[in-house]
Amino acid sequence: MHYFLRFMLLATGFCLFTYGLLSWQADRFTLVGIMPFGADFRWQGLHFLTLGLAMIPPSLWEIFQLEIRAARALGKEPR
Repeated sequence: MHYFLRFMLLATGFCLFTYGLLSWQADRFTLVGIMPFGADFRWQGLHFLTLGLAMIPPSLWEIFQLEIRAARALGKEPR
């Protein structure tokens, strides 16, 4: 179950990254309205892209840590 949750977080990160990149490309890579304190603020693909990019490395790190813990529990030294 631990692996399932970590892999779902990883898949969600990649999905958000891909959606953000495609959405930002559909908006022709514009940066208008990106800051939340402006009057013309709207959610853009760049917001999703950065959220996905922020989720991917910690998810991978957690998966690697689970692998190390599983190897140590079996008495093997991880490579």
